Amino acid sequence: MPLAIICDPAIPITPVMDELKRQNVACELIENGNQLELWVEDPGLVDGVKKYYQGYCQSQQHSLSVVNLKSVPITTLVLVVTLLVALITQLGEQRLDWFLMARMQYYPRDWFLYDGVQAVWHAISPIFLHFSAEHLIFNGLMFWYLGGLLERVTGRVFFIVMMLVLALAGNVSQLLVSGPLFGGLSGVVYGFMGFACVYQICVMNLGIAKGLFYLAGGWLILGLSGVFSAMGLFNLANAAHVGGLLSGLVMSGLYVAQAKVKSKK
Repeated sequence: MPLAIICDPAIPITPVMDELKRQNVACELIENGNQLELWVEDPGLVDGVKKYYQGYCQSQQHSLSVVNLKSVPITTLVLVVTLLVALITQLGEQRLDWFLMARMQYYPRDWFLYDGVQAVWHAISPIFLHFSAEHLIFNGLMFWYLGGLLERVTGRVFFIVMMLVLALAGNVSQLLVSGPLFGGLSGVVYGFMGFACVYQICVMNLGIAKGLFYLAGGWLILGLSGVFSAMGLFNLANAAHVGGLLSGLVMSGLYVAQAKVKSKK
């Protein structure tokens, strides 16, 4: 009877065992020291069981459980700050100056960058600012899904650096195109998309459906075409999306190159 998987202690194994029994897969859980191992009777089923378990673990990582929140503290912290900012600003209705990238001058229309320590905060702060419940929910869900995955596989230090780079690139791009009246996590999310796409091709499968990349690409193209604004629906921070996406691709290239150098040593 060959070993199929070593179980993750943070993820319940009972649903997996129930599914395997339902599929008539002969298997056995064995405690080996501090770890729990799943063995299957048929060697030909080992790869299938491994793939099923990997998919199951990935699906569990997206649930809003205390264990998951603790396992991705940076992603969790960003979402908590985002929710607090939504409450403070009443979704962009008040105290906008606290989170805009530059000081607004309404007449004559102009803007000015912040100085000193303020400049550090305001370079990043627009990512926490959202202007509607739909805007907040969509960006929050996508950030949780992609950010949680990438924080686990890249490590916290690289994840923090990447997130800051994506935020800065997206914010600066949008500032130069439209001025400081913008906000949202979407630039960072597009950066995560670019990074995750390259990571799945060059490193390993993260379990992200290709359709999600196609959807994001289509949404970006529609935004750049001006269809939404022409229909009077809404304006998208297209420059932030493009800036974040390109930065994500660059960060993925650096990560893959670093991984290859380490593998050769």
